[in-house]
Parts: sequence; structure tokens; C-alpha cells
Amino acid sequence: MIVMPTTYSPMTVARSFQLVEEFELSGRVLHVIYDSQTPRAAIIEADIETFDGVPRHRVVAALDLQRKAQLGKDIVAVERCWEDANLVQVEGICVAPGERDKGLATRLYEALILQCGITLVSDFEQYDGGKMLWQKIARESDHIVVFVLDTEQSAFWPYDGSKVVYDGGCIPEERIWSLSPDQKCHGIVLVAESKTKASQMMEDPARFRI
Repeated sequence: MIVMPTTYSPMTVARSFQLVEEFELSGRVLHVIYDSQTPRAAIIEADIETFDGVPRHRVVAALDLQRKAQLGKDIVAVERCWEDANLVQVEGICVAPGERDKGLATRLYEALILQCGITLVSDFEQYDGGKMLWQKIARESDHIVVFVLDTEQSAFWPYDGSKVVYDGGCIPEERIWSLSPDQKCHGIVLVAESKTKASQMMEDPARFRI
């Protein structure tokens, strides 16, 4: 499980992260930052505070990631679909207590996908919080779309060569999620990408043919 850093030093931010987006929330200026080498991302307060005499940026949300060359053993269709993609898998996300229910996790996902050109893929293990976040993004985001991928079948839902956008309710939930110790849906992941990019790719059916 992700252990969220409470602060970052200005030196760490300058050395390791790129500034992806700046926005205001509740009278504060927040920065979305991304470290493509680790990889990891976070939302921090732009203002610097002093903690025990040391200047630091407060972290309000953090995201652990893992870069993926492919998913599964032999996903030919997916590799062709994402041949130019920057494919990154989510390992864990955490929002600081007191900062939850403000849309920060969704904002972080959208910034990485839209500003950094990343295709985000869910973890194979889904806890209740992660499940609710993906459902919320699928229902409410105006900028990114979500697809359901079976890495064992090497195909997107509905597994007939097409690719259906998941809207948070159009696919039977029991076909996506399974709770431990049940592992029947362990190979299912959710894929989030730019709505514009997805629309362009779906105009070419050959990109999704096995």
C-alpha cells in the first residue's frame, strides 16, 4: 500500500519533478507534479511552509506508478493499439485526510493523461477506494475515457474486436471486479486515456483487431 509523503523539499521538487499543472482550490494554489523516471506523481501546495525550521511543500495527494512495456504475456492487439503510447500502471493513490472528496485524485489522473500523454492502467488488485475512483472517473470526466481490458484474453470488452467505453455502469460489475480470495477477475484492468486520442484511434478498427 502506498505511504504518502507529507512534504517535499523545494530542492526535491526542482530536481526530480516537472510541473504539469497549476490550479486553485479553497484559496490555495496547487501544483500537479510528475517524476517520469521513478515514476510517481503528486499534488502539492505551491506555497512553501516551514516544518521544524526546514522549508517544505505540503503534499495533498500522491500517486505511485509503474511503467509497463506490455500487459499480460502476449497482447498483440494491445501492443498495436498502444504502439506509440506511454503506458503506466497505477500501483497506489492516497489523498491526505481533510483533502478527500475534493476531486483531487480525478484531477491528478486527468493532468497526467492530458498534459503528459500518459495512458493510465489500473492495478490488478482493486480495493474499494480504487474501484470507486475508477467508477467516478468513468461516469463524470469530460476529458478522459475508460475501457475494460482482459489481459488474459488479450481483448477489450466486449471481446468481439470492438472497444466499448465504460461509463461506470454499462458493463456488469461482476465482470470487472472480484474480491479476495476470489481471483476470477484478476486479469481485468481499466484503461484511461484522452477522449480525443481514443476517438481518433477508434476511427481505425484495424488498430483493435487481434
